[in-house]
Amino acid sequence: MLRTLTTFAGLSLAALPGAALAQDDKPWAVKATLASEYISKGAGKSAGDPVLQLDASYDFKPVYIGAWASGADTSQGGDSEVHAYIGARLAAGEVKFDLRAMAKTMPGTADGFQSEWLELRAEASVPLAGTDLRLRVEYSPDNYAATEAAWWIETQASRELAENWKVSAAYGLREQDGGADYRAWNAGVTWKATDRLALDLRWYDTDSHERGVNYDGRVYLAATIAF
Repeated sequence: MLRTLTTFAGLSLAALPGAALAQDDKPWAVKATLASEYISKGAGKSAGDPVLQLDASYDFKPVYIGAWASGADTSQGGDSEVHAYIGARLAAGEVKFDLRAMAKTMPGTADGFQSEWLELRAEASVPLAGTDLRLRVEYSPDNYAATEAAWWIETQASRELAENWKVSAAYGLREQDGGADYRAWNAGVTWKATDRLALDLRWYDTDSHERGVNYDGRVYLAATIAF
């Protein structure tokens, strides 16, 4: 199933042209991000090294498909991470929903470790008194390597400071069967420098520094450009 979904998304996206951050009401979007580190669910996944991340999607409204890739560095040998995803965006009044299924793989993973897994995401967001509130729940029935069932629950609040400036903060809970359980949070500011370029500066941290550098507090900087 993972290989089928990955192949389908890859073939569907292979011929897509680029897009601006604003997308100009076009159904496709292609973006590249240069980040100081790959951070996922509050924890580092590139051994503190910078990474290039690519994302391409096509929106059929309400259904969309896409593919995403990033450099990575895991203790099991993984040197990159690739996602193929399919989802739907829905709305009920001011509440917006984003439902997504992701087929994930970690190339380079050593033999004997599971390198492919499925993750499901449900997200709801609503504006309240000038602040955008979001709740995200992600679940994998059989996660990467030796980890089995895994949950990620995150709340986020964001607010426009001024034109093209936004502040945001998030708090997440990670629970894993056979993996690390921890709490993580981040806060920062995003500047939309142009229609095609956005810069993000924030602080990430967790309550599990004893687990190693991947769980330490760190400054994160990323630049995202649309083609």
